[in-house]
Amino acid sequence: MAKKVKGSKQYRMKVVPHRPFSGTLSVIGVALLVLATSAAAYYAGQHHLRQGLDQKTREYDTAQKQLDKLRSENESLRLRAATAEQSLTIGEQAGEKVRAELVAKDNRIAELKQEITFYRGLMAPADGSDGVSIGRFSISQTSDQRRYQYKLLVQQSTTRHNVVSGNATFTVVGSQDGQPKRYPLSALSAQVDSEKIPLRFKYFQNIEGELQLPEGFEPEGVELSLKSSGRKGFNIEQRYGWLVQKS
Repeated sequence: MAKKVKGSKQYRMKVVPHRPFSGTLSVIGVALLVLATSAAAYYAGQHHLRQGLDQKTREYDTAQKQLDKLRSENESLRLRAATAEQSLTIGEQAGEKVRAELVAKDNRIAELKQEITFYRGLMAPADGSDGVSIGRFSISQTSDQRRYQYKLLVQQSTTRHNVVSGNATFTVVGSQDGQPKRYPLSALSAQVDSEKIPLRFKYFQNIEGELQLPEGFEPEGVELSLKSSGRKGFNIEQRYGWLVQKS
């Protein structure tokens, strides 16, 4: 038994069991906890990512189906538009053909009327004209928009056998720059060098050629005047509208 020494501090001794693996186990536990947390976070992230990918895939499939539907509708509309355009073209061609036929018939009717007028004038001239009359007059379009062909036939009744002499004036009337304007044929046609066109015939005389309208001039009609060279004789004035026949 130990002896106590007076005047010194006494310490109590305690026996502690020796556990050498307790610190190591704590470290392993913490590591396992971190690993488990990381694994849980990883799998949770993977699950969330997979859900997102599935959602995007479904959205892509839906968009693809809508795109295919729109493409199909677009192709259908394109075919319908092509069919309608073809039908419209055929309709326009048919309409143009009908218009051309109508123009040809109108021209033929006009020609027949002029022929009737011509023969009527030959057989029964108007009183006071001394047997002279305008048998035919026409203006027709050429390939040039501003160039036209004109034809004028002056006739005398077959009951008359004397030679007719005189002159004719041919004036195109209309507007230019909003103002009234008149052009003699000599100013529009290189084939005519005088405002007065000489007339000399026994039965009829043809006057024909080409004229070209100035830019900016809008024609409205033609004034024709036939005058005898003698004191007594014919004096005819006639105005025609600008009715153009297609050649």
